[in-house]
Amino acid sequence: MEKGTSVKRVTKDILMLIIAAVISVVSVHVFVIPSDFSPSGIDGVSTILYEITGINIGWFKFAINLPFMILAWIYLKKKYVIYVSLFILLDAFGMVFLDKINFYQFVPQDLTAAEAVGYRLLSAIFAGVALGVCVAMTLKVGASSGGVDIISCLVHLKKPNWHIETVSSIICYGVIAVSYFVYWDLTSILLSVIEIFVYATTVSALMKKDRYALEVKIITKEPEKIRDEILYKHHHSATILKGQGMYSGDEYHMVVTVLNEKDIAAFMTTMKKHPETFIYFSDGVRVQGDFHFGTNVGGRIDAY
Repeated sequence: MEKGTSVKRVTKDILMLIIAAVISVVSVHVFVIPSDFSPSGIDGVSTILYEITGINIGWFKFAINLPFMILAWIYLKKKYVIYVSLFILLDAFGMVFLDKINFYQFVPQDLTAAEAVGYRLLSAIFAGVALGVCVAMTLKVGASSGGVDIISCLVHLKKPNWHIETVSSIICYGVIAVSYFVYWDLTSILLSVIEIFVYATTVSALMKKDRYALEVKIITKEPEKIRDEILYKHHHSATILKGQGMYSGDEYHMVVTVLNEKDIAAFMTTMKKHPETFIYFSDGVRVQGDFHFGTNVGGRIDAY
């Protein structure tokens, strides 16, 4: 039963990644390329290189991500790397495919600059929504869209005091700044900022429910063993409190942690190895800040 459930979960995850990749490919091809602005991250770098060379964005996406994927395989969680690799391959070669078949693009090519402004603005908005949906879907399966997320995770390993969100933001806004020297158009920069704002808002809205969690309290005489399970197997933190049984007078410890609802099943499976423990939950805990190692834009990158 457990094996079947695992296969079902992996199948669902892969389907989510495929859908997310399709959304990413279509949004960049339909909205971004004909609108002459640079989105954030590796998509932005690839778009800039496309403007300079005329070579399809997909090839640049693959080439730029490849060395980071090799490093990720060495330092990050293998499941995370496999999922991200699948997304990157679908995303990169999907771009090549849509270009080969001359797939529809939103902005007509025969418009004047003034006429194209409305189309470009709508493109930035819908590209941001599509990217937000794409990233939220990858986060929900414990992966990411690659590129900047991988770089941020690798940097965070070496510099734990550098937040992943901060590193990602520096890279993304750096790419946008560089794009001005390619397009030589302030409107392109403003469209990029709009796209990032809409993207961040969309991800935050879609991942909002993940900021509600379950408070878990574990009564045990072996707090060190429980601590190790929580820290190193489930990658959460916890607080240990010393206590005493009111009836027996025996000394106990209470381990307090916070989990996402989707983590509970795996956590309870682990706790079955410790039948001497007593566990209870409090529903609907509102979480502020990071309670899981490896977070990004209101969600989670399960990379470690």
